[in-house]
Amino acid sequence: MKVIVERRYVDGPYGQIHVVGARPQSDSSKPPLVCFHQSPVSGAQYAIFQAEMAQDRVVLCPDTPGFGSSDPPPSVPSMADYAVALADGLTNLGFGSGKKIDVLGFHTGSQICVEMAALFPNLVRRLVLSSLALMTEEERARNRAGFGGPRPLFSDPDYVGRYYAQQVLNGLDGVSMERRLELFAERMRPGSLSWYGPEAVFTHDTEDRLKEVSQPTLLYILRDTLSENTRRAASLVARATIKERMDIHGPAGWDSHPKIIASDVRSFLDADL
Repeated sequence: MKVIVERRYVDGPYGQIHVVGARPQSDSSKPPLVCFHQSPVSGAQYAIFQAEMAQDRVVLCPDTPGFGSSDPPPSVPSMADYAVALADGLTNLGFGSGKKIDVLGFHTGSQICVEMAALFPNLVRRLVLSSLALMTEEERARNRAGFGGPRPLFSDPDYVGRYYAQQVLNGLDGVSMERRLELFAERMRPGSLSWYGPEAVFTHDTEDRLKEVSQPTLLYILRDTLSENTRRAASLVARATIKERMDIHGPAGWDSHPKIIASDVRSFLDADL
């Protein structure tokens, strides 16, 4: 079934937030699903999955402030800053005040979901968390050393070429070259601010915030570097359900297996409707 895609801008605390929405041709009574992307990409990460998931509900894919077409924050934000900004944008779209949403996140997006659910329990109904960076202090230090801080865009003349080779020429199986190129361009769009998202991850107290999440939560475990980290969250989330799909590679799965992922997510979100 063909879905209707709409792009819009909504006011947020740092300027405007860009949102791509998709919906079925007929009205749906199901709660909207809002998908938060990893860093440094944009809501375009979910384009193929979004079209599949929007067969029976509204699916919104906002660009986190500073990524995609959303205006950037004036300084390095915390995860709470991201969650508040996006919740503000969603409120300006008419959500809240009894009109709840479901949220889904991958990598950085998962932690935005956690923070939003903890801060705004009257806004978030259910969560789907995939590739959650629930890290030990040792893991946090190691990852921050490898992925933290500004990118060498102005000091390493080979950086962009190496990144292009990694993301496009030698990119993930199951993702077309055209799609790899599209996502590469989205990764480059934040420019010198691309490290803001990872920095928020490394400074986020994910363990304590997970304990504040009271909503039903699906820990959706795909095969990637954070599979085991996501499993650990089951002992911290009060109402956790685990679904493992280790046959699907995490970053590529949203493109390579959208029907399977949508079916799994739909089953969880619809369980109490």
